Amino acid sequence: MRMAIMVGLMSVGLLVGCGGVDPEAQAPDETAAAEPVQAMRPPPCEYACDLALNACRRNAPTPEAAEACQADYFDCLSQCPVLPVAH
Repeated sequence: MRMAIMVGLMSVGLLVGCGGVDPEAQAPDETAAAEPVQAMRPPPCEYACDLALNACRRNAPTPEAAEACQADYFDCLSQCPVLPVAH
């Protein structure tokens, strides 16, 4: 316990002694934070199909109705344009 307190105090002392952290480097850029999320999201058409599938499954009154959502999902995906694959 004492060791953890001493290490914490030493790290604070080093930051204060060195001038601390640069405020510009500390504040994350809002647009840079949004880019990785956009990169992980599927294309708009597939994303809309995913949202519709989730809503259908959530609102399905029976397990059979929830299984029917899968057929609607594949129908939705079949209407999406095929995007070229980047090499």
